[in-house]
Amino acid sequence: MKRNWEIIRELLTKVEECTLPTDIVRLCDFPQERHMEISYHMALLIEAGLVKGQIIQTIGPDIKDFLVQKLTWQGHEFIDAIRNDTVWQKTKSKFTEKGISMTFDLVQAVAKEAAASLMNAVLGD
Repeated sequence: MKRNWEIIRELLTKVEECTLPTDIVRLCDFPQERHMEISYHMALLIEAGLVKGQIIQTIGPDIKDFLVQKLTWQGHEFIDAIRNDTVWQKTKSKFTEKGISMTFDLVQAVAKEAAASLMNAVLGD
């Protein structure tokens, strides 16, 4: 399965909404037809250290469930960089224009650059 940045952004935003220590994001929070793609991407986020949680698996490759409680510092930094819709659209268009694959480090760098450009426009610099 290919990594989907829209799903990654959606999942990070959903985890960020957890405000109480008892709040968790689980696989059952998503429609059944999306379980495979959602569980795959949540496993990537856990593996990358962007969220704190655990995968629940049975024997075999299928993920039965996941329990995700919060974003890590790096997860907060990343969602802060791509949360704004304008910044996110500018970030994606940069990659499309140049025909470059979206890697984590490049997405974060381009998003920060887009945000800084918007901020400079607002401040009149």
